[in-house]
Amino acid sequence: MINVTLIPVLDDNYAYLLEGANGETAIVDPGEAAPVIQELERRNLRPDIIFNTHHHGDHIAGNAELKRLYGAKLAAPAKEQSRIDGIDIELAEGIPFSFGGEPVHILETPGHTRGGLCIYFPESKILFTGDTLFSMGCGRLFEGTPAQMWESFGKITALPDETQIFCGHEYTLSNGEFCLRIEPDNPALQRRMEEAQTLRDQGQPTLPVTLGTEKQTNAFLRAGSAEKFAELRALKDRK
Repeated sequence: MINVTLIPVLDDNYAYLLEGANGETAIVDPGEAAPVIQELERRNLRPDIIFNTHHHGDHIAGNAELKRLYGAKLAAPAKEQSRIDGIDIELAEGIPFSFGGEPVHILETPGHTRGGLCIYFPESKILFTGDTLFSMGCGRLFEGTPAQMWESFGKITALPDETQIFCGHEYTLSNGEFCLRIEPDNPALQRRMEEAQTLRDQGQPTLPVTLGTEKQTNAFLRAGSAEKFAELRALKDRK
């Protein structure tokens, strides 16, 4: 099984430290280097791999320093290689990859960016969604279309409900407030908001969250169609 440690970076981003059963170590989406280095040094670890889900600076700004210090290989979306410097391993859907002694499935999930992807570990049942899917939210459509994002959601919702989702930002409470505007009488959503508020009051992250919970609480996943999703995304963007 892959062990996951959340590392808060920047204002509200998360990077992730992954430790595989075979001793391999990785970092997902290092938006800045210093907090990641601090955690690695505290644990006396050296990363073998850096994973990027997409090209935005708040997910890749620590790449160069981590590569320089540790000699880690950078694994990032093949479709964004022109916008991410120093890629050593190009990730694409359908191309076999492994980490930590288990297979890794790449889901190409355009919408937030044209070449963004999610990283799925089927044996450990964990999914790193970057800015494609947040808890009770999703990324803005900076480069893709509603239809593309809706198709990307379909790839995610096809996974087992017990899949643990690790996303790129701590946006849960603000996302949940929007979802409550859409479904004020949703009891699962009300429970999730209470849980999230308690966690934040205690200074704890609201992640991971199961895909099953997201299916019950995330208004965007529950939209029913690309057209309805587009309406909700536009409404959220005007908020």
